[in-house]
Amino acid sequence: MRVFRSIFLLFFLSMQFALLAQKDSITVYYFLTEECVVCQQYTPTMNRLYESFNSRNLSFVGLFPNRFSREESIQAFKEKYKLPFELKREYYQSKTKRFGVEITPEVVVYNESKEYIVYKGRIDNLFMRVGKRRRVVTKKELENVLLALQNNEDVTIENTSPVGCYINLIK
Repeated sequence: MRVFRSIFLLFFLSMQFALLAQKDSITVYYFLTEECVVCQQYTPTMNRLYESFNSRNLSFVGLFPNRFSREESIQAFKEKYKLPFELKREYYQSKTKRFGVEITPEVVVYNESKEYIVYKGRIDNLFMRVGKRRRVVTKKELENVLLALQNNEDVTIENTSPVGCYINLIK
C-alpha cells in the first residue's frame, strides 16, 4: 500500500509540475512618459494591477520610448509613484514600433511563449480624452484581460484606442 501511495504521489506531483511548466509566459508592457499627466494619473491603477496579478508567469515592465527620457528621470518617476515593477528606457523604440504603439499610456499584453499580442490599448476608460476624466471607471479592459489569463480563459476583450500623450517616433 505504501509503495502504491508513493507512486501515486510521485505521478501526481510530476503532472502538476508539467502543467506549471506548460503555462505561457505573459508580459504586460506599459508604454509611459514621465511628463504625461495621464500616465501619472494611472500609477495607482498600475500598482494595484501589479499587486493583484504579478506572478511567475505574468510580469510587468514599464517602457519609456521618448528620446527625452533619461535613466535619472525614469528612476525619479519610479520612486515618486512607488512603481514596483521594472522600468526601462526604450531609446531605439524597438518594441514601440514592433507593437505599433503611438500613445502613452498604452498597454500591450504579450504572450512571450507563443509570440503574439493578447491585448493592446488603454488600461481602462478613466479618460474620455486628454483633460477630460470620468467620475467613475466603467470599463476595465486590462484588468479583465488579466483576469481571463489568470483563470485560463480565452481573452475576448477587443483592442481599444488609448487616450494620452503622443510618442515622438524616430523615423
